[in-house]
Amino acid sequence: MKNKIFKTLFLLAIIGLFGQIDAASSCNFTRNLSVGSVGEDVRCLQNYLNTSGFPVALKGAGSLGHETNNYKDLTKQAVKAWQKSVGLKDDGIFGSKSAAKALELSNNSSAYSGSNGTSNGTADDLIIASLRAEIANLENQIATSQASSYRTPEDKEAIEAIKKAISMIQDAEEQIEEAEDDGDNVSRPQKDLADAREDFYDAVDSYFKNSYEKATDLALDAYDNAQDAYEDAGGETEEDEIEELIDEIEEMIEEAEDEIDEADDDGEDVDRAEDILDDAKDAFDEAEDAFDDEDYELAEELLEEAEDLIDDAIDAIGENDDEDEADDAIDDAKDAIDEAEEEIEEAEDDGYDVDEAWDLLEEAEEELEKAEDEFDDEDYDKAIDYAEDAIDLAEEAIDAIED
Repeated sequence: MKNKIFKTLFLLAIIGLFGQIDAASSCNFTRNLSVGSVGEDVRCLQNYLNTSGFPVALKGAGSLGHETNNYKDLTKQAVKAWQKSVGLKDDGIFGSKSAAKALELSNNSSAYSGSNGTSNGTADDLIIASLRAEIANLENQIATSQASSYRTPEDKEAIEAIKKAISMIQDAEEQIEEAEDDGDNVSRPQKDLADAREDFYDAVDSYFKNSYEKATDLALDAYDNAQDAYEDAGGETEEDEIEELIDEIEEMIEEAEDEIDEADDDGEDVDRAEDILDDAKDAFDEAEDAFDDEDYELAEELLEEAEDLIDDAIDAIGENDDEDEADDAIDDAKDAIDEAEEEIEEAEDDGYDVDEAWDLLEEAEEELEKAEDEFDDEDYDKAIDYAEDAIDLAEEAIDAIED
């Protein structure tokens, strides 16, 4: 009984903080609403969004009590967040499917409360639905820079902490249900989750009393307890996943070092491979720093970068920068000779004197042959020199074309 009462209070706290579930049946949605639509149905839609936890604006035009009849970008963003939370295509167009879903949710929500305010439905389902809706709402606010409209930085910090707690509580509830279905003992995670809910309710209560710093602290306590519940029930946190990835990448670096050392012992060129592996190590070190700073998203990006570089390092075993440069120089020389030959032929057809040009082009081809021979002998510096000489002679051949 106490748990049921708590769940009801828990739900009321969420609804009180982030907006009430409104009855969409009071609106008459008979057309598709999108950016550019004007009418009282737009005003009614904005009111529905504002009272359902998806505010069009936190203050000014479009906010609760200041709804307008114009469907603009803020309305579209609020609709998209609402659509995402209820499983519809989040295109920002409020059409027949959206209208039907709003009416369905409104009818369902009325079943949860009788005239005496008691819960008549499945409180868990409504709580989870409210949690999901609020998560989507806050993400939308951040994405559209509406978060800056909070009254104070402390207010914003409290909201962010509460959002974090909501998400982890939801994850813990789902993980505990999964563990129960598997026949696991969930008494410990359930206790942690109960502590998380108590902390969360106290956080919301403090928020209502404008004690934002206390609300933040309590919300973070709720998060920690919910995380404990999640892990005790067999869940793996983002921190755990990144920590495992760090171990994997560290092992990959060690294996790449061994492979490069073996190639070096066999006489293969490993200079480029070693340079790339050094870049991988730098990315790995930065990832560890990001992990220590609890920036797990950045840590994951850097670890993925390190993994790609490790693969590149292994692929680069036996490769040589001078070899690549020589190969490019020879290709450039071939292009220059082909271009010169075309221009000389055209000039000859037009009656120009091209004897000297042909002689220079022949010299260019001889230099190209020397470059290719040196490349085959792996003397890449000489190959580059001969290729550059070939390019110069090809250009001189073009300049030597006379009337």
